Amino acid sequence: MKKKLIYKLILPILFIFSLSFLNAQDKDSSLIIGNYIITKIVDGDTFKFKDLGKSTRLMCIDTEETFKSKNAKQKTEEITAGWLNHYKDKKGSSAYPIKMDSPFGYDTWQWAKDFMSDVDSVRLEKEDNLRVIDVYDRYLVYVIVYKKGKEINYNIECVKTGHSPYYAKYGYSRRFHKEFVEAQEYAKSNKLGIWNPKTKCYPDYKERLEWWDKRAKQINKYESKYQNRENYFNLLNDEDFKKLDDNLGKEVIIFGTIGEIFKTKFPYLVRYSHSRTKGVDLVVFEDKEEQFNQINFDEYKEYYSYVKGKLVKKYGKYRIVFKYKNQVWME
Repeated sequence: MKKKLIYKLILPILFIFSLSFLNAQDKDSSLIIGNYIITKIVDGDTFKFKDLGKSTRLMCIDTEETFKSKNAKQKTEEITAGWLNHYKDKKGSSAYPIKMDSPFGYDTWQWAKDFMSDVDSVRLEKEDNLRVIDVYDRYLVYVIVYKKGKEINYNIECVKTGHSPYYAKYGYSRRFHKEFVEAQEYAKSNKLGIWNPKTKCYPDYKERLEWWDKRAKQINKYESKYQNRENYFNLLNDEDFKKLDDNLGKEVIIFGTIGEIFKTKFPYLVRYSHSRTKGVDLVVFEDKEEQFNQINFDEYKEYYSYVKGKLVKKYGKYRIVFKYKNQVWME
């Protein structure tokens, strides 16, 4: 009888262990950065980790900004009553939604600290191995936490609780797109967080989602039509950027976003960024100013675009000389 009782107790444990083992086997270990202790929660989507060596950018979420000074709560209270007018004044004539300190940004910061209060360490995971570090030299990560006997993807939880939209400005999630979509629909249908009309948050999430969705679709279109085609290079992809040296002197087509435009003197530079210090410059000389001015670079700067031309390297920078307006286009 005792043996039967022992078997009854042990078998469920063995079953759970075997499932855990299989799940671990299924996970691509190359996507795991490691386990880390959170040393600081800066805001809802910015954490610092012990011994990581780099800052992080949490994938597919964009929580609202918050005051971070000692009197953050007081400053938040000062803008709460007239919040919509305050946002409108800050936005000014901008054609696109802006980021700024908001009452709900402060609330989200407090929620994040409370959510992580009983978490000893987290597991950081990558999206893929195509792009691990962003333009600002930060790890692009999902934060996996263990709470109440189960694993929770913090990024998805932020969306499910309405503390962030599904942020697709830099592309849809390759690993968790379905989960993010379902999480956002759940938050919307239950009027949680940013989807509750009473919340003192950014008032223009409809416009934000339309803007980000268009950008994400541009990435999908590039990858479906041009990825791996000869002479096409995606600046979002680390491997593509590494291949540029092998294509000096050739006509190439670059896909990416415009980081900066320098127009104080000639030659003008339109910088397509791979990182903070690396990218491809479109160089515009004075005799081409008229054609350059026919392109709406203010709009192009908010989306992904293509630039075509002969790739050269000067002063350690990749360059393409601007000769005619059809060298630059959006799809």
